[in-house]
Amino acid sequence: MRLTSPTQATSSVTEAAGSLTIVGLGPARPDQITVEAREALAGAHERGHRIYGLAHARDVAAAVVPGLTARSLDYLYTLSSVDRPTAYRDLAKMLVRRAFEDHIDVVYVVAGSPLFINDAVMLIRRRCAERRLPLRLIHGLSFVEVVLERVFWTGHRGLQLYSAWNIARDDLALDVRAPALLCQLGEFSSGADALEAEGSVVMLAALRKRLREWYPADHPVVVLYSSGRPDYRSLARALPLSQIAEQPVPVYSNLWIPSLELAAHEVSSPEEAAASLIAPPSDGLSA
Repeated sequence: MRLTSPTQATSSVTEAAGSLTIVGLGPARPDQITVEAREALAGAHERGHRIYGLAHARDVAAAVVPGLTARSLDYLYTLSSVDRPTAYRDLAKMLVRRAFEDHIDVVYVVAGSPLFINDAVMLIRRRCAERRLPLRLIHGLSFVEVVLERVFWTGHRGLQLYSAWNIARDDLALDVRAPALLCQLGEFSSGADALEAEGSVVMLAALRKRLREWYPADHPVVVLYSSGRPDYRSLARALPLSQIAEQPVPVYSNLWIPSLELAAHEVSSPEEAAASLIAPPSDGLSA
């Protein structure tokens, strides 16, 4: 009979136990991925781990590791009878079950930072913490760093970070003494249709109505968004608050709202206010 050493036995149990790793891929471009994330993806691909992700994250992961194939989770967001919160819960339960009940090495790739505006990741973290299950989380550059390059902000005046939904629909209030960044500007629904840009004017109108409770109609704001493939340049469009609902925006656009104090003391007109808010792009190209 072949004997197994305690060390070998422990190793075998560990290998069979499954694992769960969440990998942040940065906002968009493969060159923004960290070394740790690259190495984790390459290792997972080489060892045949099961990799999951949504559309954009899958594309970035495949660009970083040639031949890598991630399983699609897009179907969770296209079921007309399933709202987004339910989809997030189902996703969290499924990934934890695959790892620790089915004993599979699971990698979940996400865009940006896993810690910013990602309800599914929060649910996974809570589920693992409650059950004392090991979870590896690999950080990624968040969208916030990329978005804020087009405005002048240092942190000294603070920053309010909310989704547009929080302000328009959840009855949260802003402090006009500090700047605010509202993300997912075009997410007008919690259903599967939330990614349709044409519907964003519904959210923008509701948001404008809510913001007018605290800011004047001519208060300058900046819509911050991406140029999309292939360059993913950070773009900015300044306008008065009264005009934010006049045209649709991509769902993942953001709205920069300067403090009332900044708008009142550093500029002399709405036109000058709009122009003064936008910083040059960081890629060395003209805006």
